[in-house]
Amino acid sequence: MDYIRKLHKYRFFRFIPKDTYTGSIVITDLIDSFNRGMGVSMFKRDWNLCHLVFVFGNMILTIYLISVFYTGILYRREITKLIFCVSTFGFGIQALVKIIFFVFKRSRVLDLNEVNLRYYKTMLHESERVRRVICENITLSYIVVKGTFYIYLAFVVASLVIPGLASFFLPERILPFGFILPFVDPDSFVGYVLNYCSQSIAAYYYWRISAGSDCTIVFNLLTASGQLDGLMTLIDELNDQLESGEAPAAIRKKIVKIIQQHQYHRDYLSQLMDFLYLYHIGSVGFGVLTMIISVMGIVLLDWYLGAICTVMGSVQLFYLCFLSTSFEIKTDTLIEHVGAIKWDKLSSADMKYMNLLLLTSQSPKLLEVFTTPLNISSYVQIHKMIYTMIMMLQNTKS
Repeated sequence: MDYIRKLHKYRFFRFIPKDTYTGSIVITDLIDSFNRGMGVSMFKRDWNLCHLVFVFGNMILTIYLISVFYTGILYRREITKLIFCVSTFGFGIQALVKIIFFVFKRSRVLDLNEVNLRYYKTMLHESERVRRVICENITLSYIVVKGTFYIYLAFVVASLVIPGLASFFLPERILPFGFILPFVDPDSFVGYVLNYCSQSIAAYYYWRISAGSDCTIVFNLLTASGQLDGLMTLIDELNDQLESGEAPAAIRKKIVKIIQQHQYHRDYLSQLMDFLYLYHIGSVGFGVLTMIISVMGIVLLDWYLGAICTVMGSVQLFYLCFLSTSFEIKTDTLIEHVGAIKWDKLSSADMKYMNLLLLTSQSPKLLEVFTTPLNISSYVQIHKMIYTMIMMLQNTKS
């Protein structure tokens, strides 16, 4: 995370929040303005979903699903074209999962956002030291969110532009994705243009819903991470009070605040994990499925465009696993902070409070899919499985 924070020195990522609450408003507005590019707002309760852009996007998704089934039936005896068609189906279902959870069932997203804003508002009354740590976390969130928009855009543009450029140098016309519109001949010039336009519009909406939903998750996870930073700063302040020999009443007040903040953090995590559990089963599951099908196409059929689908799925998975691993590391750091308290200067009653904090911090809530934790170790295991499959397919092909 420290390396990502260094991007702050570049003008494109430069953002210094005025205070904790204003900074959080800037990030939610950034995500919300991006989402309005597809006609939705994830953070406003009174937003009307009958927006023309959103309705048109749902029509495109419906046409896409029909086109995939039509193309699958049409090319059922041409294995290369069939795999090319099916490979994008996972991303299509993934987009549908994101729309269901973040648009149609967005009440939980709204609740989480309101909890976030309340937290950042209460941080206005904390010490300068705590506010500075929280503001640094908000700056990190801004960098990651803004970077995500453009990283996802780069993959979408690459998937659209490369086939178009290749068509100028090859005898056959290549479409970005494997599905075609029903009853539209992709070999004719007009049919090729119509299919290319429809796939470009579908890719635009996929970029919007994927980046918008993933950035919402990123901001929520980094908010939880920032809560731990704030907690550790409060513990440092408690140590300073114990070192300076402040009055027992002041020390007790600080301990109560630490306990309350930690309980708030655990409640927030419970709410976030309950929301993400089913979402990740659908989103991560179909993302990995797409990677596997694309790898089969690359190895068995020399379908090199599948590399874009594979890398795109890998990047999406990496985001979740990397942030989850960073959060795990921070929970371990919190345990070390609690253990490093000057226990010998605590009263018996205060020691019981801090023992309770130590006990609860040793059983953190973490991101999971079924019973598998989402972390870098799981990310590596998934890619090991895909690599093993590549070797087996390569041997079969030989």
